[in-house]
Amino acid sequence: MAYLGIAARRIGTVSRSVVSSRSPRLRRFTRRGALALVAGVGAAAVLAGCGAGQISETAKIQPAVQGANAQSDSGTIALRDLTVLFRGDGDATYTAGQDAPLVTRIANSGADDDVLTSVSTNAAESVVFVDSSASASASPSGSASPSGTASPSGSASPTPNDQPPGPDRFDLKVASQDLLTLLPDQGKYLELYKVRRDLRPGQTVRLVFHFQKAGDIQIDVPMAPPEKVTERSPAGVEHPEEG
Repeated sequence: MAYLGIAARRIGTVSRSVVSSRSPRLRRFTRRGALALVAGVGAAAVLAGCGAGQISETAKIQPAVQGANAQSDSGTIALRDLTVLFRGDGDATYTAGQDAPLVTRIANSGADDDVLTSVSTNAAESVVFVDSSASASASPSGSASPSGTASPSGSASPTPNDQPPGPDRFDLKVASQDLLTLLPDQGKYLELYKVRRDLRPGQTVRLVFHFQKAGDIQIDVPMAPPEKVTERSPAGVEHPEEG
């Protein structure tokens, strides 16, 4: 705003030099013109400043965080950017009875290690810890099931879908000043076992994380948006992406 003051002083100097050699009536007219000019310059400067302020404030706005965040009452344990992994096709996602993996990050800013013992929810039968690398190494290679053997009548053999893919009680260490990541693409993650209702983008699932030291942390975890949206024509015909 410094240039506004300089402009006002220059206008005032010119107006005084002109007014001193004119009649009283002309002096009043000249003063009014000078004041109007100063007011116009000031209004333009204010508008320019407001516009610049709006641009700078808009630049500070950060996009919304995709996942959910929460922390313990003590502030030592923080859940960061939690989501239900999206695996649908844009229309249907997880239907009731399916398993839904979770993307989980747990930060420990405290001086002591902590342990995640379980996660509870009403949205699924349970929340289990899946270690796909351990299950793969545990299965014997090259062993074939004997042919021609039948299960005793009246007793059905359990199928893999009837068994949880992991335990619902566990001891997951969260080291002090460290970040524990449980991601499906890394083989170790948490999963909603048999969701009780359909889950679609925009919906959330309420979970409660139970820690040995930090206690319980409640969080509403959203369904992650799809990474790719199917393109549709106005008539509703889908156009698959070219490979």
